[in-house]
Amino acid sequence: FASGAVPMPSSAAPSADETRHAAARDSLPSRTEDGHATGGAEDPHRPPPHALPSRLDDEARGASATLPRRLDAALVKLCPGRRRQELRAAIGEGRVSVDGISDGLLPTTTVRPFCRIALDGIIVHERRAYYVLLNKPAGVVSATRDAAAVCAVDILARSGQPTDSSTQAADLVAWRGELCIAGRLDRWTTGLLLLTNDGRFARRVTDGGGSVEKEYRVAARLPIDDLGAAVAAFAGGLYLPDNQRTCRPAKLSQVAGVAGEGAGR
Repeated sequence: FASGAVPMPSSAAPSADETRHAAARDSLPSRTEDGHATGGAEDPHRPPPHALPSRLDDEARGASATLPRRLDAALVKLCPGRRRQELRAAIGEGRVSVDGISDGLLPTTTVRPFCRIALDGIIVHERRAYYVLLNKPAGVVSATRDAAAVCAVDILARSGQPTDSSTQAADLVAWRGELCIAGRLDRWTTGLLLLTNDGRFARRVTDGGGSVEKEYRVAARLPIDDLGAAVAAFAGGLYLPDNQRTCRPAKLSQVAGVAGEGAGR
């Protein structure tokens, strides 16, 4: 993929309930919480990233909003001025629909963030799910905001093509303010980065108990004299003294170079 963004088709979404309206109208002005910390310290020996549009301001990101899980509670929030008892009656009378279905709905029916809710034929809630595959270029931080660096959401062009000095704010996707980062790459690391406004999906791929494998290709700065020892160290979980944390076990394999002769990979 280019160093821009392309929405994934709905078939790539993790849940049919949450993405069945991925082709629906533009989303409402709401988003999930911000993503994760920014990348590492700047390397003075690295070239600067290409010129990019200015970062998003707070207004462009929109206000955070959460839809209650119960249908009656969601309607109370979506229909200001309407009493809960009145809305419960509307549910029982079949005047409320969720994703086009009105039969069998109860006040306690669970609703998802990415569903369509209608009252008396008028849509009161409809939000589109976005799943973005970004080939992050070097120099861009894995964050939704940063005071001193270009963030991943700042380069999501509507065309899906790389941004450059001629890119304007109008050329970027309008829903970029809703996105959070599902995982992260260091500032000078390039490769796949996932962005989404689906909080459940983001948590599943980042906090899945190791069920979602991540693969990285790296070049060693120093020669690897004992590849077997390195493999064993990664398999046992490396200890990071800076933050006093032990990593999860990882598989290490050599794909290029010769151990003991230059920088192995």
